[in-house]
Amino acid sequence: MKIAVFSDVHSSYEKMLAVFDDMEKFQIDRYICLGDIIGYGNQPEETIQLLISKNVTSVRGNHELAMFNPEYLELFPTAIKEPLLKNIAAISGKSIQYLEKTPVYLKLEDSHFVHGTPPDKMTTYIYDVTDYYLKSVFNNSDTRIFFTGHTHKLKMITYKDRIVYRGRINKNCIIPVENNQKYLINVGSIGFSRDDFEASKYVVYDTDNKQIMVRMVTA
Repeated sequence: MKIAVFSDVHSSYEKMLAVFDDMEKFQIDRYICLGDIIGYGNQPEETIQLLISKNVTSVRGNHELAMFNPEYLELFPTAIKEPLLKNIAAISGKSIQYLEKTPVYLKLEDSHFVHGTPPDKMTTYIYDVTDYYLKSVFNNSDTRIFFTGHTHKLKMITYKDRIVYRGRINKNCIIPVENNQKYLINVGSIGFSRDDFEASKYVVYDTDNKQIMVRMVTA
């Protein structure tokens, strides 16, 4: 099975469309979005309907959390809250229902999918947690690979021989999945990059060939 994993679309319809075009090369069996479908951008309805048309399974991001949790929404600064409120006002009932159904996390094959930090944190950045916390996550789960978003930055964390290794990813590459190692892959973002390059990022996990392919796409 080939699973395409992406995150933080933020109503960037044209970028999402370009990424789906790139995905056509790889015969994807399943699409997983790690949340923050809305916010920042100005095409929320088109973006959500595109995901629906592609049968994308999504988990909940902190922007969707803010949509359904007024107390959390009030924690957003004005520059983030105002475009989110405009997004919410612009989407259809069908799109709202799609967002309402998003779970906090998802497990599939030997993988765990969550927006912020595993197992179930939607609002915590992966770079804000300690190695001790990550060791606890890795040691207390049979899951081999964890996929996260939220930071808008590609990152790979591995765990082997009780040691946590953190590293950035800055190019298209293929990551072999080794039997004696666990992985946490932050898949970056489709819209509104926060690293040194503007390309949209996503990954493809090939469960049969045991490898993760990192892709960067310029719309």
